[in-house]
Amino acid sequence: MDEDRPREAPEGAERARLESERAVTERPEAESTEPGGVDDDLGEASAAPEPEAASRTHRRRLRRRRERLVHLTTTTVVAVLGAIVGLLLVPATTVEVGPLTASVHLKPSLTSETVLLLPPVGQVAFDSHTAPVRIEARVKGVDVEKAEALFYADSGFAELQQSAPEAITSAAAKNAALNALFAAVGAGLAVGLTFRRVRRSLLAGGSAVAVVGASVAGTSVTFSPESLNQPKFEGLLSQAAYIADLGQGKVIDYQSYRDTLAEFVGQVSALYIAADSLPVGLDQENLITVLHVSDIHDNPQAYDVIEQLHTQFAIDVVIDTGDIVSWGTPVENELLHRIGTLDVPYVYISGNHDGAAAARTIEAQPNATVVDNEVVEVAGLRIAGIGDPRFAADDDSDAGGWREGDQAVISSAFQLGDTIEAYDDRHPEAPVDITLIHDPTKPEGLLGRAPLVLSGHMHTSNVELDRDGSGTDWLTVGSTGGALASGGVAPVLQGDDPLDLTARMLYVDEDTRRLVAYDDIVMGGLGLVSVSIQRTQMPEEVPELEVPEGAETPESTVPPEQEVDPGEGLPDEDRVTPTDPVSPPPETSDGGEG
Repeated sequence: MDEDRPREAPEGAERARLESERAVTERPEAESTEPGGVDDDLGEASAAPEPEAASRTHRRRLRRRRERLVHLTTTTVVAVLGAIVGLLLVPATTVEVGPLTASVHLKPSLTSETVLLLPPVGQVAFDSHTAPVRIEARVKGVDVEKAEALFYADSGFAELQQSAPEAITSAAAKNAALNALFAAVGAGLAVGLTFRRVRRSLLAGGSAVAVVGASVAGTSVTFSPESLNQPKFEGLLSQAAYIADLGQGKVIDYQSYRDTLAEFVGQVSALYIAADSLPVGLDQENLITVLHVSDIHDNPQAYDVIEQLHTQFAIDVVIDTGDIVSWGTPVENELLHRIGTLDVPYVYISGNHDGAAAARTIEAQPNATVVDNEVVEVAGLRIAGIGDPRFAADDDSDAGGWREGDQAVISSAFQLGDTIEAYDDRHPEAPVDITLIHDPTKPEGLLGRAPLVLSGHMHTSNVELDRDGSGTDWLTVGSTGGALASGGVAPVLQGDDPLDLTARMLYVDEDTRRLVAYDDIVMGGLGLVSVSIQRTQMPEEVPELEVPEGAETPESTVPPEQEVDPGEGLPDEDRVTPTDPVSPPPETSDGGEG
């Protein structure tokens, strides 16, 4: 064993030497620079890694900051999306407002307003607060018995004025709480399922509650009851907007929120009472629904009426029997582009106030058909029509006894009657269903030749069944525009009620093509909030068509300048015009060809 020791000693010495060198190489920088340490070259080599280590530390910090920012951003986005989904799932809160059953819903919105949705009347909006919240109340149903009791009770409306605002406010508060709950659950679940972090999920839910709470609080704090005295109307209620007193420049509005709300509730109740009394028995699946309008006279609200009625009643075709403008000017014709926005076919004949340029503008609309001494088929109905042969580019030109155009009106009716007879002879199995003429005062040319004639011109509605024993049913509708630009403002300025806005819904049997019922729709004119619907069912017995004695086509020929080529119409210069109008026709009428 003594012989082995000399061999181990060198190995131990070698190990000690190596460890000593390693210790010198790995010595900290502070030790290597002390006096008596390694030489300068070794010190410089040890100091070199300092900038690289600091850079690595800086990069690690930036990377951690970016990761935190990305986590915060993604968490926020996920939480917001989850909260939005939650808010979309919030059920409306049901509330009883007098006889009405309404649903109240608070929704995040860029428009801060309170909206009352009153189908089929339209909606009323109030710019009531500044927070990004929309308070929406929708009428869902009406207890007709309660509504009738409301009308017949002396204190009914007084009680409604007290109870209606509180009921809606209470429902809004409940729905606000539901918004907060659903937003919190949506945000929390979205974050929890995405990141699997309970703490982060709870933080997202709490933040959602805070945001919803702040919005609701902002709505409550900034809510202005005074703003509810200034409603904005859409749909059928649009005619209830303010009346401008042109003489004094003042505006008439409603006295208070409570009175306004009670009035709305009352009017909607009245509408539902009327609808409840409508006769039943119409097979809606086997009917063609026709909306008859006329004498719009530049009132753009008439198109709102058409749009709203189409939404509620699924109209198949709109028929317009003329006087859509008043003076035939280019400015008026620009209003006619609104027809192209209506999602329903639009059939039109010219009235005595409509120039050829108006007809061209309407015909250019993608959904419109202009009919002139011809038969067209629209919505499954064969429709014949002819434009008025007069061009009275003046508001009062055909009033006060001016009847120079009588003979032209008579001639145009006979021209259309001949066109219908010729068409029916060629199509005995599919004759004309509906005939259109603007002026109903000279009917001879159509009696016994057309089963159903629609007209306007009179600004008042009228129904003549089996007119003069001819078997022809003649329905005239009043002014759908309240004759706004044709004397309709005059009653308001004189302190009287404005003209009503009227339209008529016709229900035609799809198999027999006979009119089975019609609804007269009457809406309050400027400043009035009222809507009524009255349904009339046609007699089951249908009389045979027979041309009355003396109503045969006269032997005298129609003046050449009054002959209407099918589909062409008369140029303005060939139409009858007044010789002594109250004001001269405008030179801007264009006078183009039909």
